[in-house]
Amino acid sequence: MVINNYNYAHFLAEAVDAALEQIGPEDEIVIVDDGSTDGSATVLAGYRTNDCIRIVEQSNQGQLRTVLNGMAAARGEVLALLDSDDYFLPGYLNRLRALAKKHPEIDFFFAAAQPGGDCPPAAIASIEHMLASMALAPGPTGATRYGTLHAGEFVGTPTSGLALRRGLAETLVGARDRFQDSTRISDVACRVLRLPRDSHTTLRLSADGIIVRAASVAGALKHYCPQPGFFYRLHSANAYARIGKLGRTYLRLIRARHISRLLRDALDVPTPTTAAVVEEARARSLPLKLRRRLRLILNYTHVALRSRGRLSDKALAMVRIPRALLGNR
Repeated sequence: MVINNYNYAHFLAEAVDAALEQIGPEDEIVIVDDGSTDGSATVLAGYRTNDCIRIVEQSNQGQLRTVLNGMAAARGEVLALLDSDDYFLPGYLNRLRALAKKHPEIDFFFAAAQPGGDCPPAAIASIEHMLASMALAPGPTGATRYGTLHAGEFVGTPTSGLALRRGLAETLVGARDRFQDSTRISDVACRVLRLPRDSHTTLRLSADGIIVRAASVAGALKHYCPQPGFFYRLHSANAYARIGKLGRTYLRLIRARHISRLLRDALDVPTPTTAAVVEEARARSLPLKLRRRLRLILNYTHVALRSRGRLSDKALAMVRIPRALLGNR
């Protein structure tokens, strides 16, 4: 298990204690502190004598590098990720162990969130709606490489709901020097959408946005568990939760575009054949929302038109992709 922390001393103990209640005899907790300047060091000092906890301290490097550094330090076969302002819900790690044992072919597990906190109810409701709109059918998702690489699709949940097998984690850690999470939003967008100029929300790409998409591009097979696995805390220090709906939509689109370009450069993935694009569309699980299925049809159609194949194959793909993604398989 990997917990990343930066200046969340007032939440950190709750996150660690909830994890400690669920760990098994062979489990470990790696806590990476990203150069915190609050009271995090004092909180962490209380856990230094616990044999199942290892604490890694580093200069400030940002959340993405902090999570990847924690993955590099961890020794487990399945690495569950956790932000220090969230916490695992009871029973989550037992469910994760059972799924990992039942599905040895799965590289990446993600669980639904239970949003809450001290943000205004409207903000929490908006986040709940956003998460619900991305929901897939429970169980294995199939491959999602081309839908992600060429259209920025996000097949996952926020960081605290993610778990990776060691092999996949090592693949992502091996590419960490090529994952640059810095970005910039235009001054005009900041003014119009009231985006915080000096926040990591504006200055950096989200860690989960990169990890979730990089796993897809690396060819990971994923599994979705609809039972909430973690409390997703929305609070006054959570800059993303405090942004208006239009601002969050804009950031999602811009980030997806940036991350797709980043992953094309960081991971060596050849241009797909038309047959490979159609097969991915056929074999993947379907979003529960019709609107998202229609968006996927447009995305996969666009990928198929840019793929390597005969014109006749691409014409057939225009028929096969909608049938597959509307459930007529």
